[in-house]
Amino acid sequence: MTFAAAVMLYDAKLADANYLLKIIPELGPKRIKDIMPKMVRDLGRKLYPTAACDTWRRQVVSPTCAVINNAHQEKGTPLIRVKAYTGAERQKQDELRGKQSRTERTPGSWHWLAAFREHSNSYQGALAFFMFTTGARITQSILMEPRHLDLQNHRILIPAAKGHEEQWVSIMTELVVELANLPPRNGRVFGYQQRWGVYKAWKSACDRAGIEYIPPHSAGRHGFGTELVVRQGVDPRTAADMGRWSSPKILLDTYTHSEEGTTSVHDAFRRGKPEEFSVANVTSKKMGK
Repeated sequence: MTFAAAVMLYDAKLADANYLLKIIPELGPKRIKDIMPKMVRDLGRKLYPTAACDTWRRQVVSPTCAVINNAHQEKGTPLIRVKAYTGAERQKQDELRGKQSRTERTPGSWHWLAAFREHSNSYQGALAFFMFTTGARITQSILMEPRHLDLQNHRILIPAAKGHEEQWVSIMTELVVELANLPPRNGRVFGYQQRWGVYKAWKSACDRAGIEYIPPHSAGRHGFGTELVVRQGVDPRTAADMGRWSSPKILLDTYTHSEEGTTSVHDAFRRGKPEEFSVANVTSKKMGK
């Protein structure tokens, strides 16, 4: 089976389909059994020479592997596993393109949200409130229709995304009241048909508020993880379950952000330091020896 034939078996989402349009001219005629992992890794550099390694992974390696491994499920063709790009490879590519990848995100907070809502319209404000307190992704949020709301029972049905099935999630009373007073627009709860329509107005609201521009995903899902685990001390297992992460490790590795740094670490050591310990005592004993 060729790669092009395998693509026809794969039910690709829109984003993956667009990525595959660039991959097919390179791999389409090749037989799946002849496609080696190194060939897939190197294809990222050829198609996107100025992009980061993470972009290569997302736009080349992941969709290519998904097509090939789906063919394995359907037709028994060989599987493929492609190793991740190393830290050294990422650093080298960042130096070549003159830009750092994996920059630290600023997560949303209650203070940021309050300032944002003062200068946004009612739909933007409700959307930001919703994502921050549920951890919903922007793509899930804008897909919500009135049928997804069960406000009488303080819950909403989060649409399916990234391999996760749709799921009922409980919501705060304050959010219930806000959604109850938000008339649907364009058949959607938050009035947007595409997520790209959110960003320009979102940035304008930040500019009017005089606050840092924090994009929706960082303000919402990253804010949710950081607020619960870092600021409020909720155990990661509970936070991961509520935010619909497959494991606490993903939450801790990607969606929680340290905010106090060295000061909090030093304070923690001082709280645990026994009374009998002092620098003066240790120094005098060493000098006595």
